[in-house]
Amino acid sequence: MDKGFSFKELFKRLKKVQSIEYFIFILAIAIIVGVFGNWFQPRDAGQAASTSQEQPGVNDALQDERDVTDHEKRLKQILSTIKGAGRVEVMITYKTGKELVPAMNTIESSTETEEKDSNGGIRRVSQTDINTQPVSMTTSEGTQPLITREIQPEVLGVIVVAEGAGDIRVRMELQKAVQTVLGVQANQVDIFVMEDN
Repeated sequence: MDKGFSFKELFKRLKKVQSIEYFIFILAIAIIVGVFGNWFQPRDAGQAASTSQEQPGVNDALQDERDVTDHEKRLKQILSTIKGAGRVEVMITYKTGKELVPAMNTIESSTETEEKDSNGGIRRVSQTDINTQPVSMTTSEGTQPLITREIQPEVLGVIVVAEGAGDIRVRMELQKAVQTVLGVQANQVDIFVMEDN
């Protein structure tokens, strides 16, 4: 573009052009505006992606809550099939949340030096440095640690409310089933009779 170019010259040229040239000019401007508009969109999409990645704790908490609900539903289905149990409701409480164990990359380096003192004695000094960092991988959701295993949370207690819990035989079978499924002690399971509707 010439240094002497000005908007006045542009408007003078526009007055002289015919309708087809005017249409082509407007089309060119529309294309330029469209290109500039597309340049700004990927940044916004990137910001949206980074915003969703900034809340891993929230997503993890929701996943833990879903896991607890799923365990309760499965246990409820199992217990309701016991003869005489009738309708059953279950609540499980945990001491902590689920623990994820990441893969770790360990780099160990050691150095050995010899020092001579003024009396002619030799002293050997060895030093070992260990640097441990979690291994990460890149996915469509961003960079995340590589998880080697999940440690399920320890059960604190279980409440079972069943229609047939008034019968001692049913109560014992419900308690035994809960102990077997969750690996808990008898004192961690409380069973109650469901209120009649």
